[in-house]
Amino acid sequence: MHKTFYRTLERLLNDIDASTGDEQMLDAVVNELVTGEETAHFGIASGRVYRERTTDFVLIESIGEYGEAIEGKAVPKDYAPVRHLLERRHWISTPDSPEWDQDVEEQFTHLKNAAIAVGQNPIYILAFSVEQEDTEELLIMLESIRAAIGLKLRQGALESQLRQAQAIQMSLLPRQLPEIDGFDIAASTLPADEVGGDVYDVQVLDPGMVGLLLADASGHGLPAALQARDVVVGMRMGQTHNEKITSLVERLNQVVHQTLLTSRFITLFYAEIEDTGNITYVNAGHCPPLLFTGSGEVFELQTSGPVLGPLPDAVYRRCYMTLRPGEMLVLVTDGVLERHPPGKEADDLSEGEEFGPDNLVHVCQTHRDEDAAQIAAAVLEAVREFGGGAPLADDVSVVVVKRRPQAGEQMQESLTPLRPVGGSPT
Repeated sequence: MHKTFYRTLERLLNDIDASTGDEQMLDAVVNELVTGEETAHFGIASGRVYRERTTDFVLIESIGEYGEAIEGKAVPKDYAPVRHLLERRHWISTPDSPEWDQDVEEQFTHLKNAAIAVGQNPIYILAFSVEQEDTEELLIMLESIRAAIGLKLRQGALESQLRQAQAIQMSLLPRQLPEIDGFDIAASTLPADEVGGDVYDVQVLDPGMVGLLLADASGHGLPAALQARDVVVGMRMGQTHNEKITSLVERLNQVVHQTLLTSRFITLFYAEIEDTGNITYVNAGHCPPLLFTGSGEVFELQTSGPVLGPLPDAVYRRCYMTLRPGEMLVLVTDGVLERHPPGKEADDLSEGEEFGPDNLVHVCQTHRDEDAAQIAAAVLEAVREFGGGAPLADDVSVVVVKRRPQAGEQMQESLTPLRPVGGSPT
């Protein structure tokens, strides 16, 4: 085989890899093989693309020979050469082929056919009318193209599934957060992949009361996204039935335990917030939320139970706090705190090199007087910049709850301080 063959094959495979759109890709391949100067030595007189239907294959593209005049014609699935093609994925059809039917063949060509079948649901047939007797090089070319197209179509199917999963996940996130009198609440998330394992939710439970959720499924990508979806659905079902906060989380933990691999888990922070500022919450192994007092001090809310999944009989403690006017609660997932600096991997990090709570506190204090949405956006931007704009290694999410200021309120008490005011960011 000469160098022209390999150059042609390489270019066609590169074009397939770079293509977008299944049928446009197939049309381009057929057009190149029929009309390309480098493929003239194959003796291809015409080419056709057929799309699978219920009982037949319909011709959707015809180049050369009869041209567009025959587009729309169909060949039955039970036609013998078609059956053989589908079994073997490639087939040469001549008057000497088993059950060759001249009436069927002459609708499309007066020459012998070399054809390949590609894809699934639907299957496509690429058929070529060949004038010369020796088809060895052409068959090698078509087999290589068939393999490349198969990979491209599978990639396209996977990307389509990911887009659908992304649409499902985004549909679970509230398009607009419900309002509660005297509060400003905002949330934002950035997945590391097309879909992510972080999820937040805010739902009205009663007049003047909302349920707020932030959860993080271990890992990222589609498996984590499916687990996060189950958490949102499970929590909403429990909220509908007015379950107590601890029994709701414990029941959800049992469901997660039954559906997850033992190596996977979900962290969760769930709070029920009243317009009086009273908050009841459960923290299931999640990053401790940060409370910013009106006087500038910072406290963390302690964990009240283990992560969801590994322990089916885990018990979760109900905790209480009051968010007073002028105070702010900031929740994040570990993708924020564990963001790497440029050029660093997790195994290479020294203590204090991650984005960490110090940087989070610094950003929130700097933007303290802005609204909740601006503070959340500032945190996400700081995380991006800290990583030098590199792709995220994990999903990142931020939820900000601010209680609008009023006069005459006292500072929050009885919480464990995270640090004295003035901790230095990285």
